[in-house]
Amino acid sequence: MSSSPDLEMPQLRPIRPRGLRDDVYDALLDMLTSGSFEPNSPLTIDGLARYLAVSQTPVREALARLEDTGLVRRMANRGYRVAPPMSAAQMSELIEARLIMETSALDRAMSRNLPGLVADLETSFAANIEAADRLDAEGAMSDRAAIWNYYHRDWDFHQTILNHCGNRYINRSVNSLGFSVHLMRQTSGTGKVDAPTAIGEHQTIFDAVRSGDKAAAIHAMTHHLAMVSRRMIPQDT
Repeated sequence: MSSSPDLEMPQLRPIRPRGLRDDVYDALLDMLTSGSFEPNSPLTIDGLARYLAVSQTPVREALARLEDTGLVRRMANRGYRVAPPMSAAQMSELIEARLIMETSALDRAMSRNLPGLVADLETSFAANIEAADRLDAEGAMSDRAAIWNYYHRDWDFHQTILNHCGNRYINRSVNSLGFSVHLMRQTSGTGKVDAPTAIGEHQTIFDAVRSGDKAAAIHAMTHHLAMVSRRMIPQDT
């Protein structure tokens, strides 16, 4: 039998290494998620380019990409602006979406590999506690970096469960809500960091997971997200 002829490969362009445009995107993303800009404030391309000491092109490209996150908006004839605060209805819908997907993820995660989930959740929860403890230091509640670190570790606790759920689409869908979660926190204001209460709620979730009580764990997650909604969403609207 004759061997098959070599297939002719299509001409491919070389893969671009990570470059300036990605660095500018990351810098702007960090500023947006850490609350460096006020909601609805203008984002001028030339001003950001001067601040970041780059040309206007990578800034323009980064802002176009950031539109997809919902953190910035392009207004006709007005350029880019930071996204406005979320409405109470938007925040309520966000929590509802998280509730549906995260309780399902927790159910699946506890059914797949409980020892592995417990071990990883213990690690992420310890980091969550450490970040919360740092907020007790004098002046920490005015330290955006400390607050951002706490929220990052808070999200990691939930992300650990998602990583163990065995469904990439649930994981991806919840992660797509991450930028909206940032907007909700910024809408509520940095003065409403709920670290002590949230840590207690995470403790209840972790204890139920560690004991293998799926019903109790799902109930604890449901209660936690309901309380997040109550703390973050204005009750008089």
